[in-house]
Amino acid sequence: MIVLDTSTLILLAKSDLLNLLAERTPIEIPQEVQREALARRELYDAKMIEGMLRGGRIRISKYRRPDRSKQIQVDFGLEAGEAAALLLAKEAQLPLGTDDGPAIKAAKIIGVPFFTAIHVLLVLHERGRISTDVALAKLEILQKVGRYNVEILEDARRKIEK
Repeated sequence: MIVLDTSTLILLAKSDLLNLLAERTPIEIPQEVQREALARRELYDAKMIEGMLRGGRIRISKYRRPDRSKQIQVDFGLEAGEAAALLLAKEAQLPLGTDDGPAIKAAKIIGVPFFTAIHVLLVLHERGRISTDVALAKLEILQKVGRYNVEILEDARRKIEK
């Protein structure tokens, strides 16, 4: 099981990797992430996420510690969804999917293992679940919709083409 924050949930949905990930990996999100991800229900990614929630492919956590979540928000300058996801991952001892810079720094500081949407792409490719051509196309999508620096994108491209 893994926890996703809003940034990674949306990036995986926009790149059509979320369904592939959910086929073999249980996904849990806090209510704050659900609220943020579905804020604009007319968008493609929100429709996909909503369908996966209705179908039980993404589970909403019942864990609630708003006092601690608020403190993490303040301490690390995070949005509500990122703070709630970080706290859930820490308390449940689960890896956190995040592409949010401040959330990555916070995860490192408090000892929560994390991964990004690009990590998911690379693992799906390494395990033969997507071809090289598809992986490169998905990387192009992530490049357009994500905020990755050039070195990360080039490193991912090298790994895919290898």
